[in-house]
Amino acid sequence: ALGQLRDAAAAPAVAALLAHAISNLRKEAALALGELRDPATLPALHDALEDRDPEVRKAVRIAIRQIGEAP
Repeated sequence: ALGQLRDAAAAPAVAALLAHAISNLRKEAALALGELRDPATLPALHDALEDRDPEVRKAVRIAIRQIGEAP
């Protein structure tokens, strides 16, 4: 939902969720960042490519593509 608002001001808070203990929150955060399309979030997304959960890594790859930079 946050990503659909396209409010770049939310990006830092959403990016912080990439480190949350709950994998579903990390996945949803990645997808929201993709919808926000803020290139400033790419470093956090690149770090999340190493997530232990394959679903999170998949969401991160989707987000990076949405922002316009393939991993």
